Amino acid sequence: MADFYQHARLPTLHHLATPDSSEREAELTELTRERPVALLLPALHTEVHRPALPSILRQVAEVPYIAQVVISMNGTQDEDIISSNLKACREWLGDKPLTLLWNDGPALDAIHRQVTPQNTHGKGANIWMGLSWLHASGHRGIVISHDTDILNYGPSLLAKLCYPIAHPRLGYRFAKGYYSRVAGRLFGRVTRLLIFPLIHAYQEVLGPMPLLEHLENFRYPLSGEFSGDSSTLSQFSLPSSWGLEIAMLCEVHRQLRISEMCQVDLGFHYEHRHRQLEHGTVEPGLVTAAADVARCLAWQVLRESQEQAAESLLRLVLERYKVRAQEWMDRYEHVALLNGLAYDREEESLAITAFTEALAEIAEKAATQGILHPNLRPPPAQSIQASDSLRANVLAAALT
Repeated sequence: MADFYQHARLPTLHHLATPDSSEREAELTELTRERPVALLLPALHTEVHRPALPSILRQVAEVPYIAQVVISMNGTQDEDIISSNLKACREWLGDKPLTLLWNDGPALDAIHRQVTPQNTHGKGANIWMGLSWLHASGHRGIVISHDTDILNYGPSLLAKLCYPIAHPRLGYRFAKGYYSRVAGRLFGRVTRLLIFPLIHAYQEVLGPMPLLEHLENFRYPLSGEFSGDSSTLSQFSLPSSWGLEIAMLCEVHRQLRISEMCQVDLGFHYEHRHRQLEHGTVEPGLVTAAADVARCLAWQVLRESQEQAAESLLRLVLERYKVRAQEWMDRYEHVALLNGLAYDREEESLAITAFTEALAEIAEKAATQGILHPNLRPPPAQSIQASDSLRANVLAAALT
């Protein structure tokens, strides 16, 4: 039986049937005639040479209601590589309008440093610059964003993200996508073994807190799939790196009414490129991402606390997390056993150990430095409106 459970505070749009794709495309084309849809894709330059991105762009080229594609790219300072990537993406997209933003190129890197002196290039910076360019270029419609490493991509993902924002009877201004991370085994370790038990640990220490209740309602808070009204998204303060998804959900909580937000079941086991645990060690990138997410969550929850109080609270949270993480590991082992999935308890324990060490480091630094600010950038609309020169430089740096 399909799941149609509704959370008390967060509207959930379930996948219960598959509408006719041609009829849905025609409907969305009509619904977005006066509210054009931009697809914003954050990407490392290496994605161009992997199978997912070319397949995604070839399929997007055939979607009639996508008015333009913005690829916000980082990971190289080589102009020849960027030129080659732009040419390849242009070929895959056919006649669909394309803009490429080279975030660590000299022009946009200077803008990033102007906005935040402690600039780091990451997914959050890519999304921020993409939203800034869209605002500067006059886009006033809908923005859809998703990851660029989805191996079994299909255009139904776009339709499910677009529909809640486009349809006037629904009235949503922000939609978060969710799906299961399963491919013969359970993935999504940072969500399963860090974020879920950590939110519960905060609740046990701090008691009922609207922000924590809000975050708890999301089925997959770290998914990279979201959509929104462009005027809404351009008002969000976002960090540079992996804390992006948590920060965005916190902005949603602070700026929107419950009736203006939702989560959408994307209806498929989307297969991403996974970070692996190998040879008894945890991949450094996984720990870095987890630490960024945990640091962002700590700041969002405790940012009004005094330094000494923050350290004490974080140590209490850490002790509760250790207990809750073990319980969540047991739960997911039971899920794997029931479904005949591979489950490596040693790997799961290694991940929890690494996450625990990252949380301990955050608590230690809180004693002398407080809760470290996650390098939040001002909202794109605010930055663009405050400086005509910044707007002009953002537009001039775009590659089309």
